[in-house]
Amino acid sequence: MRGSADDSGCVDADAVEVGRALTNLLVNAIRHTPDDGTVEVSATMAADRALFAVADRCGGIPPQDLPRVFDLGFRGEPARTPEGDDGPGQPRMRSGIGLAIVRGIIEAHGGAVSVHNQPGGCRFVVALPTS
Repeated sequence: MRGSADDSGCVDADAVEVGRALTNLLVNAIRHTPDDGTVEVSATMAADRALFAVADRCGGIPPQDLPRVFDLGFRGEPARTPEGDDGPGQPRMRSGIGLAIVRGIIEAHGGAVSVHNQPGGCRFVVALPTS
């Protein structure tokens, strides 16, 4: 994992909720990146927005799925849907709500979240207004 951050701005937000959204993106990136891959995290400022980005090495999301990844219940191709369980008696969550929650939290804070493919993976970007 690699990370970088600017410290030149401030966001007025619920730290717990925005932290939940960013953690969800980070956990997804780790889950879908091969063991020999790298997850990159960055925080930068652009005009009146704070940008938080999480890039993975998942191989990319099929282009036809990109507009739908934040839709409630959307799970994408079977390769991106986890199999198995999380322990005895604990079925692995496969409901497709994680990215919809991310979008809801970020939009509730006046921001936006997007995703695009890049060589070898994809990059999620959260943009929040600065105070």
